[in-house]
Amino acid sequence: MLNVSFMLFTSFTIALLLIVISSIVSKKSINWREKWSPFECGFNFFNSARIPFSMRFFLIAIIFIIFDVEIALLIPLIPTFLKSNTMKWFISSVLLMTVIILGTLLEWKEMSFEWKN
Repeated sequence: MLNVSFMLFTSFTIALLLIVISSIVSKKSINWREKWSPFECGFNFFNSARIPFSMRFFLIAIIFIIFDVEIALLIPLIPTFLKSNTMKWFISSVLLMTVIILGTLLEWKEMSFEWKN
């Protein structure tokens, strides 16, 4: 019991000593106000909360999520090639790639990839 309490006291003392040393040695600068100001998604925190949200930013974010999910669906096709019938694998992969390519062409036709102000 005495040994455990001595170990706890020693670890607490070492931790406290390291905290005190790091706070003494560290550089403190008042000039870094930007580091302490909150920053969310490219918007200044101190501006009005009723700024119109960019629909282009929203569309690009949705396109990114769609492509991210499509890639997550493509990854399991590789290990299944070794375990399944080659014709079934070929048909399913061609079908999935067709859906991805048609979706990309539709987004291109709607000019969702263009950055307009």
